[in-house]
Amino acid sequence: MTATIDTLPALLAEVIAHHGNRDALVSSRGRLTYARLGTAVTDVAGRLAARGVGRGTHVGLLLPNYAEWLVLAFAVWRCGGVLVPLNTLYRARELEHALTHAEVTHLVAVRRFLKHDYEAALTELALPMLRDRTWLDPPANGAAQDLDPLGTRHGVLDDGPSADDVATIVFTSGSTAAPKGVVHTQAALVCAATEDAAVLGITPEDRTWGYLPFFFAGGLVAVALATLSRGGAVVLQDVFDPGETLRLLEAERVTVFFAWPHQAEALLAHPDFAQRSLALHKGVGANAKWAAGLYRPDHHAVGSYGMTETPPLCTAWPWDAPKTLRETSHGPPVGAKELRIVDPEDGHVLAGGETGEICVRGPSLLRGYFGEDPATCFDADGFFHTGDLGWLDERGALHFVGRAKDIIKTAGVNVAAAEIEAVLMELGEVGAAHAVGVPDARRGENVGVFVVPVGALDEATVLAHCRERLASYKVPRHIWLRTEAELPKKGSGKADKQRLRAEAVRLAGSATGGVARS
Repeated sequence: MTATIDTLPALLAEVIAHHGNRDALVSSRGRLTYARLGTAVTDVAGRLAARGVGRGTHVGLLLPNYAEWLVLAFAVWRCGGVLVPLNTLYRARELEHALTHAEVTHLVAVRRFLKHDYEAALTELALPMLRDRTWLDPPANGAAQDLDPLGTRHGVLDDGPSADDVATIVFTSGSTAAPKGVVHTQAALVCAATEDAAVLGITPEDRTWGYLPFFFAGGLVAVALATLSRGGAVVLQDVFDPGETLRLLEAERVTVFFAWPHQAEALLAHPDFAQRSLALHKGVGANAKWAAGLYRPDHHAVGSYGMTETPPLCTAWPWDAPKTLRETSHGPPVGAKELRIVDPEDGHVLAGGETGEICVRGPSLLRGYFGEDPATCFDADGFFHTGDLGWLDERGALHFVGRAKDIIKTAGVNVAAAEIEAVLMELGEVGAAHAVGVPDARRGENVGVFVVPVGALDEATVLAHCRERLASYKVPRHIWLRTEAELPKKGSGKADKQRLRAEAVRLAGSATGGVARS
């Protein structure tokens, strides 16, 4: 890619020039080559311009992973607008917060998706800044027909955005407070997409499974933009069904898997899995238990760490690093990023091997949080403090430990939930583990754990392992076995610790569920 490309419209134009006849987007409704994608983007950008979208206009996008999502996104960027991806899982209250906080003036949305009636929800909300709403009809055949509600009139397009213009405001999946809007510039997203593509090893021959929602940084940047930046194809799926996903992965010879762990586990557990011939050999999860089953033995998947603010890959060994490295850590910084580990209390830089807060800086990071002073997001040296704990090994590779503030205080001693979880994951029969504090009148809090078995496992085995590996005050006093489906989830698909804590209080108080005493 030409070194001077620093906006998303310029990136797309460059890829079209080299890969115009290749598939860009593949779905059950058809295929868009890069050339057709470019034509559709120009057409839709003109329609948006006629509706008042221009430089700096905040445009909300509320629809599943249809091809139209990406057509609209690039069209907004071509107009110089700011894309505000909206979570299709949001309820009315959450939509109101996102639309109001991000100062959205134009909204393009489907009326309904799954059990959600967005039209009804938005009708009840007071949204004084929202001047223009476009409701899309259910998808039929082809992007042009589905976007007809935008109108047929075309406005005048200027030269498009500059590198430093804001490209997106992407909301985090916060659990204890209202989600924050993470601001990314055009140049930062181009940088992140190319860095992620390089570390994942994406080529024009690759096809990436496109289910991870585009309203998350992982779906937008690591799945869509990274794949498109290399001329690969995004194979779209808007509703996850393990059987249908397996059929799609096989039929389209999908090579890159970037998704949530519970989806990988659902595919492996499906009765059709053994009969499918899958081509998956790139993606994430190399250091996860499910990787050996999902990927072929000579895979090039990576172990990674990241978040919305680092969009999304912060660290990872590259795809062509020795497999032993990719399987045993979260890797060194991706691209031009720099990493340091600091003491969470006083901020001084820690030596290798010491656990502390993970801090990162680099050209692909967030500009800041919308509505907040950008300077408050970074320390004096320009590092963003992630709020996560980890340590660096002798190679400079990160070993992620857990959230810095996820602490259980029992008998006056601070215990990191991440430490308990890591010990539990040593058991081969444990697929996931979540430690929480359970209020206790005498000790302040006791340790409680929710454990997801992947084999034969009982509470006695869990307790014996913890007693062997942990100091007595760290040993769980409460153990509950759960399936992955029974765990409450946040919008990001991660386990919702806040709700788990509430459930633990209820279970401990009623003395139901598995209870173990150390």
